[in-house]
Amino acid sequence: MATAEAESINRGFQRLSVLFRPRVLDGDKCFRCKEPVYHAEKIGPVHEVVFHRNCFKCIECGQHLTIKNFCVNQVEPKDKEVYCQNHYPRIGAARIDDASFGIRGAVMAQNNYRRMSKKLDPQVRKPGTVRIPNIDVQAVAIRRVLATPKAQEYTRAQLEQVRVSLGLESVSIQQDVQAQKMRANFQPKYKKKLEDAQRRLEEELRKEEDELFKTFKQEREREKRKLSDEMNKEWEVKLKELASMYEKEEKKKHPEEKQQLTIHFENKKKDLERSLKMKKIKKEMYATLRLKQKEQEATANLVEKQSQQMLELLATKKQELKKELEKELQTQTNMHNIEENDDAVKEIVQTLEVLEGQPVQLPAPHPPTWRKNEIYTDPNIFDEIDNRVVEVAQNEQISYTDLVNQLTDGLLSDLEKVRAIYRWLTVKDLNQMQFEDELQADTPMGLLRGIKYGTETYHVLFMRLCSYAGIHCREIKGHSKSVGYEPGMKIEPDKFQNTWNAVLIDDDWRFVQCNWGARHLVLNKDRKKEGKRDESTKDKIRYQYDEHYFLTDPDEFIQEFWPLEKEWQLLEAPITLEEFEALPFVRSVFFHYGMQFDRPLTGVLEADDKGGATVRIKVPEKFENELVFFYQLRFADKERQLESTYKGVSLERFVFQTMLDNMVIFGVHVPTSGDFFFEIFANKIEESNKITEDSNGVLSPFRLKCACKFKITCRTMNGKMHPLPDCASGEWGPKKAFRHFGITPILNNEQDNVSDSGSTSSCETPENAKAGIVNVENSIDLKLKIPMPLQFVAKLKFNNVETKILDPFVMLTVQNGILTVSITVPQLGQFGLDIYAKPKDAKDSNTLSHACKYLLNAIKVDSPVELPKVDQKIFARRGSATVGPLPIFSELGLKAVSHKDPQILCQDTNKLTVELFAPTTLEVSYQFIREPDEDCRQFVTMVREGKDNTAVKFFIKMEKRGCFLLSVYARNREAPGREMPNVFNYMINHKVKATNMGFPVKIEEKKSSGGLFKKSIFGSKKDKSKEKDKQKEKK
Repeated sequence: MATAEAESINRGFQRLSVLFRPRVLDGDKCFRCKEPVYHAEKIGPVHEVVFHRNCFKCIECGQHLTIKNFCVNQVEPKDKEVYCQNHYPRIGAARIDDASFGIRGAVMAQNNYRRMSKKLDPQVRKPGTVRIPNIDVQAVAIRRVLATPKAQEYTRAQLEQVRVSLGLESVSIQQDVQAQKMRANFQPKYKKKLEDAQRRLEEELRKEEDELFKTFKQEREREKRKLSDEMNKEWEVKLKELASMYEKEEKKKHPEEKQQLTIHFENKKKDLERSLKMKKIKKEMYATLRLKQKEQEATANLVEKQSQQMLELLATKKQELKKELEKELQTQTNMHNIEENDDAVKEIVQTLEVLEGQPVQLPAPHPPTWRKNEIYTDPNIFDEIDNRVVEVAQNEQISYTDLVNQLTDGLLSDLEKVRAIYRWLTVKDLNQMQFEDELQADTPMGLLRGIKYGTETYHVLFMRLCSYAGIHCREIKGHSKSVGYEPGMKIEPDKFQNTWNAVLIDDDWRFVQCNWGARHLVLNKDRKKEGKRDESTKDKIRYQYDEHYFLTDPDEFIQEFWPLEKEWQLLEAPITLEEFEALPFVRSVFFHYGMQFDRPLTGVLEADDKGGATVRIKVPEKFENELVFFYQLRFADKERQLESTYKGVSLERFVFQTMLDNMVIFGVHVPTSGDFFFEIFANKIEESNKITEDSNGVLSPFRLKCACKFKITCRTMNGKMHPLPDCASGEWGPKKAFRHFGITPILNNEQDNVSDSGSTSSCETPENAKAGIVNVENSIDLKLKIPMPLQFVAKLKFNNVETKILDPFVMLTVQNGILTVSITVPQLGQFGLDIYAKPKDAKDSNTLSHACKYLLNAIKVDSPVELPKVDQKIFARRGSATVGPLPIFSELGLKAVSHKDPQILCQDTNKLTVELFAPTTLEVSYQFIREPDEDCRQFVTMVREGKDNTAVKFFIKMEKRGCFLLSVYARNREAPGREMPNVFNYMINHKVKATNMGFPVKIEEKKSSGGLFKKSIFGSKKDKSKEKDKQKEKK
C-alpha cells in the first residue's frame, strides 16, 4: 500500500483517539493518597488524575462518589479535587448553614407555630389561644405553611391526625372557633377598606400618567411635522434642480427630441419622489425608535415613583386599619368571656392576612439564602394558581387594583402572589394584542395603553403590578447574551442592553425575567372577521412559558445577564464584564435538565493542531435515556457563515457525537484552520418519539432547543482532516437504539474495556463499543437484544464508495430475540454502519426509522478487496444524460424557483444565485465543475433559508471565465439507501461582455474540441433533431 494512503488511514484511526485515549498521568498514583493505582481499582482519569475507588469521595464531606455523580470546581480550573453536588464550588454557591437547604423555612414555620400556640396543651386547648384544634386551610398561620410546597404533604398528614384526635366537643374549643369566625368576618371588611384606598390613589396616579401620555403624543406630532417640513423642503430643492437641468437640456435639443426629454424628465421626477419617500420612511423609523427609548425611560421612572407611592400607602393604611381593628375588637361584647383578651386581640390583628405586609426597611442585595430547588422542585405545585391566572387573563379589568385583586385573591405568601403576576404576564401575549386607534384611559384596553404605544415593557408592568400587591420590586439594567450575540463577542456599552426585575420574597431578592419567560404557540388562529366574532372563532392558543426565568438562581442567571451594578449580581464574588463575556454561552434548557460541563469551559475553545476540540456534558441519570442531543457546525466568518459544507462535504461529518452512560461527548475536528461556531441542541423526548408494540411504528418529529454554543478557533492545521463516513446525521453508538426502540447492545469484555470516564487503557486505536466505535480484524458480529418483533435494514458506508457495492459485506440475522449484524470489512479504513428498523406488523407504507450507527475501524484485513471508488472530478457527469431536471426531480418534490431554464449566461457579473424549493425531509448536495474537469466547489456556497428552511440557494462566485456545470443531488434523509442521485443540471457560461464607446461588441469564441459540454455528454437541440431524422431514414 502506498505510504500516502497508509498515512491517511492512520490519521482516520487517530482522529477520535483524543476522546478515549488516557492522558499522561503522574505515575498512575492516586491523587488523594499518593499510592499506586492498579487498573482493577482505578477511577478516572478526572482532570488528568486518577483515584482509588475508596478515595473517590467528596473532599468536603467524605461522601463516596461515582463517575456519574461527581462534580468538579467550577470556579478554579486548576483544582483537581472532586466534590459532591452539595459542596462543589460554583459561582454564587449557596452557603451551608442554618439559613440554607430549606432550614430557614422550617425554622420560620416552627417559630410561627410557637408564637401562635405558645399555650398549647398536648390534649386540651386553653382559653386565650387563637389556633383551634379543628385545623383547616382557614386556620391562623396555617395557610402560610400550606403555601410552602415542600410542607404540603406533611401538613396534610398532620391535619388528618388533628381531625381524628380533636373535635369541636373538646374543652374550650368552641371559644377558639368563635374567635376564628370573628377573624373570618373582619377579613372582607378590612380588605374592602384597603382596596378603596388603593383605588383612590390609582385615580390620582392615572391622571399623572395621562399628562405624561399627552406629552408623548405632542412630542410625536411635533417630530412628525418637523420631519415632514424637512422632507418637503428637500423635495422643493431637488425638484427645482431637476427642472433647471431640464430647461438647460431643452434649449439644446431639437423640437422632435423635446418629447423624449419630457418623458425622461417625468421618469427622473418619479425616481426622485420614490427616493425621498424611502428616505422619509427611514427617518421616521429612526425618529420613532429614538422617541420610544426616551418614552420608555420616562415611563419607567414614573412607574418606579408611583410604585413606591403605592407601597407606602399600603404600609401606612395597614397600620391605620390595625389600630382601627384593635379598637373594634375591644368593644365586642362576645370577647369578654375569653381569657387574656388583650393577647387574643393582638394575635387576631397580627394574623389577619389582608393587613400583613413586607418590611419597611428593605434588605441590601445579597445572595439568596436558599436555592430555587430548595423552594420547589416541581412547578406543578402551582397548577391551581396557574389555571386561575389563565381564567383571569381571558377576562378584562379596568384598573390595576381590580386586576391584582383577582390575581392574588386568597393567596397568602409573597411567593404565590409573585407567581400569579409572573404567569399573567407570560400568558397575556402583550406583544400581539390588538388596540383601537383611540383608547380611553378608563377602559379595559386602556389599562395596557403603554403596551400599545411601546412606552411600557414587561419588566416595568411587572414592577407596577407587584407594588399593587404590596411586594417590593426593583428594575435592574445591564447586558444580556440575547439575539445576535455570538461566543467571543465583545459587549459595547450601547450593545445587547437588557432590563429585568429583582423581587423581594421572604427577605431575599430573587430574579424574574418575564419577557424571556413568555412563550406563545398559536395552534389554530382564526382571522378576525368584520363585525363581531362568535365565541367559537376565538384564537386557540396553547400557553407555554419558560420556568427557568422565574426565581432564577444567581449563578445561573449570570450566564446570560450581567447587571451594571455589581451588587445586583447577587453573588458572593461578583464577576467583571470580561469574565461574563468569557463564560460559556448557555440557554435555559441547559439548566432545566440539570446539565453540567465535565470541566470549566470558556465560550471560545482553542482547537489543537489537528483541528480537534471536545465538549462533554453530564446529565442527571434520570434523564440519561430521555434527552436527545444534536449539533450544528458552521463557519464564523461573514463570508462563509451561511455555508454548511466544506468542499462539497457537510460540516456535520467532522463531528463525532456519542453518549457514554450519562455523559454526552462531542468530538469536533474542524476541516480547515479558521473560526467556527459549534451549537448544541437538546430536548426531552415524549412517548410518541419511541417505538413500542402499541405504537404505529412511526417516530414523530420533535423540536430541539439550543442548549449551548461555542466558538472554536483553529490557528494552525497539520495534515488533512477526512470526514466521517456518510451515515445518517447525529448520534453514534447504540444508546439511540435503546432510547427510541428499547434495543440494547450485547457487549463482551473486550468491547467494554474502558474506564468509567470513557478512556481506553492502552489501545492506540480508539475503541469503545458503548460509544459506537469498534475495531475490526477481518470481520465482526455485532449483537443487539430486541424487545419486540422488528424488521431491519443495515447499510455499510465508506467514503467515495457507492453503498450498493458494500451491501454484500453485511448480513443480518434475528434469532431468539437477538439481532446479529455480521460485517466483513473489504479493506483497511474507516467504515460506517447504519441500522434502520420498524415493527414487523407496521404498514408497508411506513418507512424504516434510523435506529443507530457504528463507526468501524478496519485495522486488519487478510484478503483485501479492491473497491471501485467514485472519481470526484467526473462525479457530476455520472448519470447525466441531459441538461435540466431528471425524472426523480419532481418525484422528490423539488421545484426550480429562480432559473427555470437550465442554460444560464453570465456576462455582466461573475456572481449568480440559483434557488430551488426542497422539502426539509431532503438532503441536498452539489458538484461544480469547470470544463474540462476542474473541481470548483469552492466557488459555491449552499444554504437553506426561509421560514420552513425549504429554500435551497446556491451562491456562486466564479473567479474564472469558462463553462461550468452545476449538478444538484438530493435524497431523503431517513431513507435506508443512502445513494444520492443526480436530480438537476445547470449549464453556466461565464464570459466578459466587451464594450466599445458604450456599444456592445460581439466576441467570437474558439470552439472547444472536447470537454464538459461536448456533444457526447449533453448534445445540442440540432444534434438531437438530426439524430432523430437519421433514425427515421434507417427505419
